[in-house]
Amino acid sequence: MEQWMDVTANNLANVSTTGFKRDTLAFNDTLEQQLAANSGQGKPIGSVGYGPAAAGQYTSFEAGSINQTGRSLDVALNDPNTMFSVATPGGTRYTRDGAFQISQAGQLVNNSGDAVLDSSGQPITLSPNAKIKIDPTGAITADDKVVGTLGIYTGSFIKEGQNLYTSSNAAPSTGATVTPGALEGSNVNAVSSMVELITLNRQFELAQKSIQQQDDLSQRLIQSLNQ
Repeated sequence: MEQWMDVTANNLANVSTTGFKRDTLAFNDTLEQQLAANSGQGKPIGSVGYGPAAAGQYTSFEAGSINQTGRSLDVALNDPNTMFSVATPGGTRYTRDGAFQISQAGQLVNNSGDAVLDSSGQPITLSPNAKIKIDPTGAITADDKVVGTLGIYTGSFIKEGQNLYTSSNAAPSTGATVTPGALEGSNVNAVSSMVELITLNRQFELAQKSIQQQDDLSQRLIQSLNQ
């Protein structure tokens, strides 16, 4: 439950993060014991679990809402299974955050200053004074001259942090489209996440009280046996 609260709290903290994808936990029984009659020697009568354990953390790639901004360098991906590629100090990474800008070196970068890569995996160089336009196919024009195309990739993506993802099988996407002058919002529902967090906190408190009561009963039993 503590892990579940951490995941939910992180989702809620990123409700306004551009292109953020919410996480969720999957659970299964820690240990399941088969029960049988006659002290375990007779007919099977069922099973009992020893409590849940987190089996894994998963990311929901459900698309967020598309919000118009009017900025020529803002781009939102229309396909929920695609990502932009960026060059980071740790290597190529992927992101849904299309809030781009032009660096002092004249490169198209994200908010962290990582160079946005084109369809051939190279940084995109633009003139700060040029009139930039990005069309629905991802093609970038500067003063009506095509200077590159945004690299859009599809594959299996694993969340790394800082709104970035890694992938071992990312490949260029064919036919992917974007919405220029817009950004994709987070796919976190603030109201449901808030309710979930409150519910988890209450359940955590009840579980904690239950453990304290069990500990108190065990202590009383030990004391009675010592008398």
